[in-house]
Amino acid sequence: MEILDQITDLIRSKRTQVPTLPAIVQKVINLACSDETTVPELGSLISRDQAIANKLLRLANSAYFGFSSKVDSIHRAISLIGFNEVFGLVVGMGVFSAFKGKGTKEVLDMRELWIHAIGCATAAREIAKKLLPEKSELIFLNGLLHDMGKIFFAVYFPKEYGAVLRTAQEVQIPLFKQEKKMMGLSHADVAGLLMTHWRFPDNLIMPCQFHHRSDNCPRDYHQAALIVELADCLCNEAEIGTSGNPVIVRKESVHRQLKFSSNSQKEVMQVLGEQEAEIKDFLDCLY
Repeated sequence: MEILDQITDLIRSKRTQVPTLPAIVQKVINLACSDETTVPELGSLISRDQAIANKLLRLANSAYFGFSSKVDSIHRAISLIGFNEVFGLVVGMGVFSAFKGKGTKEVLDMRELWIHAIGCATAAREIAKKLLPEKSELIFLNGLLHDMGKIFFAVYFPKEYGAVLRTAQEVQIPLFKQEKKMMGLSHADVAGLLMTHWRFPDNLIMPCQFHHRSDNCPRDYHQAALIVELADCLCNEAEIGTSGNPVIVRKESVHRQLKFSSNSQKEVMQVLGEQEAEIKDFLDCLY
């Protein structure tokens, strides 16, 4: 069986080995998709899952958010952090826990990859605050999850993916292009398959699936995909974590379409540099 067939069969088969997400994640997604959901409803649901609730409170009290007084309840955390961002954090925790402890450092340094993901999420939110403020918290989650396909490759195809990483480094080609050549799918394609398998809504799936080919992204999610693509590039340039990508691709079409100035990009890079310690603290709260 070709690697491409193995990948799609692994994800789509009813006998799949792909981990399931905690039940609370799907419930939170269902609540978040409803315009009638209230803060007390979301808080009540999260409070029923002690592990998620404890991690959320740790995050709320971390240096990453830097609140001046202690956050001692889920309801207060939601009020301070924001409904959509808490929703994103819970989904991100679910994905993190699904893959935690899997994979080998010989293939890909998972900790460094997650630091990159959090950095990308931070950059995406900073860009979105200026270009798409009403969706900045959701785009934070797109940035957080954009590279989950790499984790899938490293966990389920370690030998093959190790060869992809080595070859991309040797020939200095963008990683997603080498993945397509040797695996049949890029990590962004796999992220889209995984999120579809987990029944995520399109506003989470599409920006992740198309963050390396945003021109092909459906119109409703095109700008979000462009933002994640630029955030990924800036995070790599700032050397926040390690994405495994040996080549930083700056696409003029992305800058032109977003109309995000060079000065604004430098400001995002500065935020990443200033918050590097806080980004690592964010990851420690997920463990």
